[in-house]
Amino acid sequence: MNNHSDASLLDAEQYKIYEFQENESAKVPGYLVVSTATLNVETEEEHSTIDLAKVNNRNFFYLNDSQPATSTKSMIDKIARRLIENEEPEIVINIHGYSSTPSDTEKGCKKIYNYVNEHIQQSNKYIFIGYRWPSENPFKKDDSGTVKEKLGYAISALPRLLLGILVTGLTVSILSTLVLLYVNLLPPSVIHFLTILLIISGIATSAVLTVMFLRISSYFRDVYRASNYGVIDLVELLRQLDYSIDKLGYKKRVKLSFIGHSLGCFVLTNVIRILSDVFDVQSINKKPSSEIGHAFCLGRLVLVAPDIPVETILPGRANFLRSSLRRCEEAYIFCSEGDLALRLTSTAANYFSFPAKTRISGYRLGNVTVSHFRNSNDTVGHAPRYGIVNFLPDSYTEDYDIDRPHKYLEIRSSNKEHNNLTEMRTFSETEVEPADLFTYFDCTDYKDDPSQDAGIVTYALQKPAINFWDYVVLTFAFLGKAGSNNGSKGIDTHTGYFQGKFTQKAIYELAFLGFDGFISSLSAEGEMEDKIYAFSEECQKKQIQVVLRSKLKSM
Repeated sequence: MNNHSDASLLDAEQYKIYEFQENESAKVPGYLVVSTATLNVETEEEHSTIDLAKVNNRNFFYLNDSQPATSTKSMIDKIARRLIENEEPEIVINIHGYSSTPSDTEKGCKKIYNYVNEHIQQSNKYIFIGYRWPSENPFKKDDSGTVKEKLGYAISALPRLLLGILVTGLTVSILSTLVLLYVNLLPPSVIHFLTILLIISGIATSAVLTVMFLRISSYFRDVYRASNYGVIDLVELLRQLDYSIDKLGYKKRVKLSFIGHSLGCFVLTNVIRILSDVFDVQSINKKPSSEIGHAFCLGRLVLVAPDIPVETILPGRANFLRSSLRRCEEAYIFCSEGDLALRLTSTAANYFSFPAKTRISGYRLGNVTVSHFRNSNDTVGHAPRYGIVNFLPDSYTEDYDIDRPHKYLEIRSSNKEHNNLTEMRTFSETEVEPADLFTYFDCTDYKDDPSQDAGIVTYALQKPAINFWDYVVLTFAFLGKAGSNNGSKGIDTHTGYFQGKFTQKAIYELAFLGFDGFISSLSAEGEMEDKIYAFSEECQKKQIQVVLRSKLKSM
């Protein structure tokens, strides 16, 4: 990003930009950036981009009619000019997660756009960008076809070896079964041979069917798209904006903040890793600069149910984000013990590829929770204590000191299987570790209204740990939510954060306003310490456990 001659050769075809349909009261301009990468490499680009007729009928986005369809560079320049009109310009980028359809992305972006323009004051310094990378929903019709067509593609794309194993295995299994069932007076040796043959063919067939199921689930395909399309195209967008802003002679820094959900957090963290120049001497410092390229600086990072390894907050060589995370001014994680999409689906899928020896290390960052157990041998634990949990003793009456977050966090799957972060790794007593760079919102027991029967992302049982039968009941509630036409039944354990009133407010306002602005919106009166208390009391009412980043002044 430091070479003007390279930056002038803009590769604008990697994505297209659509502008939000503005109204008179809108202060925050909004844009949808859509990667032009297709779901399948054989698909033509024109079939994969947004249908403008449908978009305009929804009155959601519009593309300026005076611009040709290939005017991405003009849109980049327009965004750059809007940014430099403000004294303290900021961009907030939202990144969707796994299996998100174009309609899902549009609805999510519209929700944020409307909220910001309705609730955030002094919002004219912001620009909101919704970013869509190519993601495939396995159960809905999209550019990759219907569910039936996807199954057909899965069969036709099978390598010849796997196809041969599948056909042979099915044939042998069927014939062996028929012979064993309907042919009488077979010699014991033949029965024994056919039984062994049936078992071997069944195992071979099952292995191929499992591979096909993993393909149809589209999780690994989405991971590939996220890595090779989503990350690269977003970096290219920021590179072009950096060049355009610098070309206009603007000398101040534009703050970059992000909201990522699920697999979108994977895209987000890898983008930040690339943007953090590894050849910059400051990148290896304990306190590197937040400045990126010619025009940007990293601001706030909001990770909602992040589908990335828990290793990203642990000390050690395996933490590939340590240096880049230090560049962010503020960082937040919204997590839940009962996130089934992460605990079951993602963890099972990543079991094949993630280099971990234990089940605990294989869990995802979105399942990190506040500690309820003293150590791994404790099977009783204690009931959750809501509000801010890492105030040091006597800090309520003295200096409001905040203890280091990693001491208050753990990974658990039951009351018998859990580990504090300090049991998983050795933390330095003097250096700030990656886990200490975040503020955590444990929403396991979160309710907007205490009178509600169930919580927003779980049943809010207020227990030290969710156990096996709790997960069984929660699974049915999760499936009920997914199968409900209007979403009125069940519990959304993975995206419910965006449906809860308080968490929705927290996610959006932390991204746009930061910690100080968010808690001021909860209690406008009093000193900062008073506002922190009011924030803690509000979280107590909502049954949310909060672990604050160690140094409030840096927030």
